[in-house]
Amino acid sequence: MSGLDTRLFFAMNQFAGQNCWLDGFFIFMAQYSPIILAIFLVWQYFTRKQLIQTRKTIWLSLLSFVVAEAAAKVMGLFYSHPQPFVRLTGVHLLIPHAVDNAFPSDHSLLFFSIMGIFCLVKKEQYRWTYLLIATVVAISRIWVGVHSPIDALGGAIIGITSAYLVRWLNIRLKKVSIWTSRLSLYFFPHRFR
Repeated sequence: MSGLDTRLFFAMNQFAGQNCWLDGFFIFMAQYSPIILAIFLVWQYFTRKQLIQTRKTIWLSLLSFVVAEAAAKVMGLFYSHPQPFVRLTGVHLLIPHAVDNAFPSDHSLLFFSIMGIFCLVKKEQYRWTYLLIATVVAISRIWVGVHSPIDALGGAIIGITSAYLVRWLNIRLKKVSIWTSRLSLYFFPHRFR
């Protein structure tokens, strides 16, 4: 797996430093995408027409990120993977980065856990755009040389799994809530009149 990961990394990172426009775009995405995501969430929170549903979606997406981050911290205790610029030679490193455990990519984790919820919950024509944006952010981290494909893929898998889990629990808890309300009404009708 390590050999394939290295080959895939160099297949993307070899183009870094050759085109100032592409480099600028990927550097911007690699460094500032979390700020853009925060602005997007605040804008969605206050301006959408279906305000209540949108706010629920945003809270679910934040919960999805918390679950994904917790899972990543636990996994990081058992699996350590250094950044490409630490373990490989010839890496085009376009941005400075601290040396730490690179698995999973935090940016990938953030975007796939949040955008995964938006893709699952939103029933609109642009919902697949959310996953495309998350993919571009993951690729940007490889392009600038701070993560390898296994780091980005790990973040994506954990993020999407977290989104599915949170969405599934939300649906189940709604059914449990309805069921408990009906039981309460059946057994204690005088309290709900």
